[in-house]
Amino acid sequence: MSLPRSSTGFSPEVAAVLSQADRGIRARMGNHHALFDYWRFAMGTICSVQAFYVGFYREGRKIVYPYTFDDTLQTKEFVPPEVLGYGPGGQAAFILAHRRPYTYAEDNGALLRHGVSFGDERRASADAVTIPVFDKREEGPAIIGLASIQTYQPRAYTREHVRAFEWTARSVSTVLAREREDDLNREELEVPAGTPQGEQPSVVEVVQDVSEILRSLHARICAVEDAVPVGERELYGLVRELRRRCEQAQTETMDIISRPSVHAETLLNSLSSKEREIALLIARGGMTNKEIAAAVFVTESTIKGHVSRILRKLGVEQRSGIAVKLDEFVG
Repeated sequence: MSLPRSSTGFSPEVAAVLSQADRGIRARMGNHHALFDYWRFAMGTICSVQAFYVGFYREGRKIVYPYTFDDTLQTKEFVPPEVLGYGPGGQAAFILAHRRPYTYAEDNGALLRHGVSFGDERRASADAVTIPVFDKREEGPAIIGLASIQTYQPRAYTREHVRAFEWTARSVSTVLAREREDDLNREELEVPAGTPQGEQPSVVEVVQDVSEILRSLHARICAVEDAVPVGERELYGLVRELRRRCEQAQTETMDIISRPSVHAETLLNSLSSKEREIALLIARGGMTNKEIAAAVFVTESTIKGHVSRILRKLGVEQRSGIAVKLDEFVG
């Protein structure tokens, strides 16, 4: 006699794991290395997870990967964070276009092999599930990132595993949204410094430089760990803790540019719902006032008034400046 499934359709065993996973994920708010590490661990209690990554979309067809893991590596399993571009034919583009999970079974891994390899590049994954990470917004759910579980065992993932992965992703998204709300609330209390904003390119460059330094430091710490004499348990524990702290620093450093801009969201929230709709139409497609008027069913003169107020609230003089100010939301 089989046990009844939960109201969500999960088996009792998986439902129990997911309930615990939700609590564990929420408990790790503010520490993204611990958050993603626990997410991987939680999925690993449900199915085989030999490789795992989390990435966030950025402008210019870039993805920030703050956390990547491969348990077949000889480099302490942790893969350093990095920023990579993506083309029109890989998983990243598929997720954006279809807004649903990609599974290895769909095309026997063709899309998976189209992307950039990570971890142990001598071995190819035999099964994989890659899912979108959504963010709830007033204009509807937006894809902000993607996450993937992979294994070297063929036909390892079932439909229940895919649904469980999506379920845990919603818990992670809730944590990220709450963190962003906290950031917005704190920003309201800050006194304006009078300095220009929008130095994102230079921030990216600095973060990548620091990430490279931490990558080198991590490699040296691993070498020291391997050199600790057998029996030196206390020394080995200290070095191991140092390595873990370095890994956390790598994740948190890359996370600086993986989060959506708080400044951009503050600007967007300064607009009314109709102004936001019009501003995003301008930013995404460069539409004329006449085209926007037809799209939102108002007169062209009404659109002109909205655009004038949008320009004033965003602090720009030309329509092209709207896209620059709201580039976090037009990817």
